[in-house]
Amino acid sequence: MEAQLKAADMSLANLAKVTIFLSDRRHAVENREIRKSVLGEHTPALTVIIADIFDEKWLLEIEAIAVAG
Repeated sequence: MEAQLKAADMSLANLAKVTIFLSDRRHAVENREIRKSVLGEHTPALTVIIADIFDEKWLLEIEAIAVAG
């Protein structure tokens, strides 16, 4: 995600909304800790959904909306 933002001349600070699809509720705490370490004080709107993910090897999928400006 950071590479895609950088390619668009943006950074994590440009994130306005993040949706995370977790494959299992057991990953919720670890997800929260990693998200906080990556985003720091930046707190975009957030939705976390426990879902049956397309590929069983994936632990999560992330959808993000960034705004330039």
